Amino acid sequence: MNILEPFCISIVFAAIFVFGNKLHIGYRTHPRRALSAAGGAAVAYVFIHLLPELERAGDTFVEITADQSLPFPEYRVYLAALIGFILFYGLEHMVHWSRLSGRHERTGYGIGDPIFILHIVGFALYAGLISYLMVRSIEDGKPVPLLMYGIAMGLHFLSTDYSLHHEHGRLYEVCGKWVLAGAVLAGWVCGALTELHKPVVITMLGLVTGGVVMNSMIVELPGEKDGKFLPFCAGAAAYSALLFFI
Repeated sequence: MNILEPFCISIVFAAIFVFGNKLHIGYRTHPRRALSAAGGAAVAYVFIHLLPELERAGDTFVEITADQSLPFPEYRVYLAALIGFILFYGLEHMVHWSRLSGRHERTGYGIGDPIFILHIVGFALYAGLISYLMVRSIEDGKPVPLLMYGIAMGLHFLSTDYSLHHEHGRLYEVCGKWVLAGAVLAGWVCGALTELHKPVVITMLGLVTGGVVMNSMIVELPGEKDGKFLPFCAGAAAYSALLFFI
């Protein structure tokens, strides 16, 4: 098991959250173009790499659980992806409702707000799973796939950090970003110290895939009236080229 390269990438992930506000230069000058380009790269990673990996993981799940008589094992990883998608859709809907209800402007709104806590904890668990899967889901001896995973998730985290900062402002700056930075490092530590059963890891992969799809479509991509089609296509094309040729 190779843990040094995932450790270095997890440090980069943590730095993205800690120093993300200083890295949003492109987002400040051309926010919609930057979000669309990052969204295009993330979507390219989902369709070209994650979905084929999900299919292989589903075949592996069926093979290693053949003696357990589980119901519909061939759909288990896809069900996990659907659950991850729904969970993050629900989280986004909850935050949207909170924003429309004016909770942010009410007296007493702060770090103890349950909506803020659920939002940050949800993304912390998500970030931790992504970091864990670097250690336990990527095959050893293949630095290029690991590098591509790091680039895709780094862009994903940069957009996520921008969105969370935009949503929660000072609360995220004071507390939230540190929780997410700690989560990615904790994910690496768990991956380095513990090895979960393969069916559990495959289920985690499904959850993460569903989360990446949801956040790419909702968090990273702007609304249909504000989206930038050409930057989105450029981001998707550039990342697809990296996947094909590297």
